[in-house]
Amino acid sequence: VWGNRDLRYTIKNVGAKLERLSDPYFFCLEEGDALVAVCVLNRRTARLLGRPYDTCHFAMLATDDRAKGRGFGGLLSEQIRNYCEAELRSPAVAYAYIESGTDYSLRISSKVGHRFSAHLSLTIFSRFRPVDDEASHVINKDDVAQVVKSLYDLYEDHILLDFDQSLLADEYYVLSRKGEILASAQAEVLNWSVLSMSGLLGWFALKALPHVPWLRDLLPLRDFRFLRFGNIMVRPGHESELPRLLESLLARHKVRIGLILMDEGSPVLQAIRRTGGLGSLDALFGRKAKVVADFKGTTDEDIERISRQPIVVSPLDVI
Repeated sequence: VWGNRDLRYTIKNVGAKLERLSDPYFFCLEEGDALVAVCVLNRRTARLLGRPYDTCHFAMLATDDRAKGRGFGGLLSEQIRNYCEAELRSPAVAYAYIESGTDYSLRISSKVGHRFSAHLSLTIFSRFRPVDDEASHVINKDDVAQVVKSLYDLYEDHILLDFDQSLLADEYYVLSRKGEILASAQAEVLNWSVLSMSGLLGWFALKALPHVPWLRDLLPLRDFRFLRFGNIMVRPGHESELPRLLESLLARHKVRIGLILMDEGSPVLQAIRRTGGLGSLDALFGRKAKVVADFKGTTDEDIERISRQPIVVSPLDVI
């Protein structure tokens, strides 16, 4: 069970998510013969300030229910921090995403410490009856290099860039007109089962909504399939094409909702929001998250420069 006081859910088929990791490290804490805590890191190379950094993403941290409240998560995190400090090559960065309101993760983050944090916006794209656009299609292998370059150009002033690694051709779609790629995005299918939501809206979503025919089809929360969009690219001046592409992806995957997780300060996200066409659910369910990070072999001046640049959330990062 994941989440916080506002939203609790289970992730179906966690094994498939772990298989997506490019270079995973599994850390286990045992008490006697019992496994009491586990943490999963994913290691790769990403670009910050125009340089390659050795990078570790804290993908998952969990404590057995019977061992909660005894500090095992914090103890394991401290040991992993020591490991990262010893093993990562300079310059390096280790980071984690934290849902707002997740007391457990916030306590561990505060205990372990970090030198950088940024706020992320969870944007919801929705269509009740999504329509496919024949101009959208899976990327041609010959176009991958061109799109990767376009992504690096578009996100030039961002950090944690890894498009050459994270663009997965079988999940990546483009919208082309007259032979020119105007918009593109990666789509990963996620499957959750929502257990609890706070407030009157949460009560309605879990208790009343299943009895409203057309609404329960839009939000089948007990078996909730949706898309996570990443590596989004749109040609300047063609921002209106992006909603058409995202709607096509909903139609092709037979879902009605997609999520965009991006830094609040990203000009790309701001352009997406100005264009509009996100659907009605963003205003109701849009949420915030946080990313925290620490560094090795990086000066205070460089950390200050990094803090002024928006973060790119990689599709390789487990969310």
